[in-house]
Amino acid sequence: MEQNMSSVLSSFLDIGGVKSAAVVGRDGFVIDSVTTEKMDMEALGAMVATAIGTSESLGNEFDFGGMSQYLIEFEHGKVVIAAIGNDILAIFTDASAVIGGVRYLVKKQIPSLIAVM
Repeated sequence: MEQNMSSVLSSFLDIGGVKSAAVVGRDGFVIDSVTTEKMDMEALGAMVATAIGTSESLGNEFDFGGMSQYLIEFEHGKVVIAAIGNDILAIFTDASAVIGGVRYLVKKQIPSLIAVM
């Protein structure tokens, strides 16, 4: 069965607590997204691009190498951001999401996302 970007992103919605998944360009443009609730994905895309730029600058400053993933935890939700080639994968969850499962699926699905880009 041939996959497309939306079907790969939809696999994240099968994890309890995951609300949205998006592939975002470095310019903040949302390439594709899936969501279970109303969210301003364009605004989130812009914020994600800014966040990854800042994080990569931090890594460069300390010679940590390329960024693979990072997690931001808030009182009512979490965001996992991962580099996928020249683009960005962002997963948005509520507080109930088991983050280990989300991060595992991110690592597992990155090759599939790269293949459909």
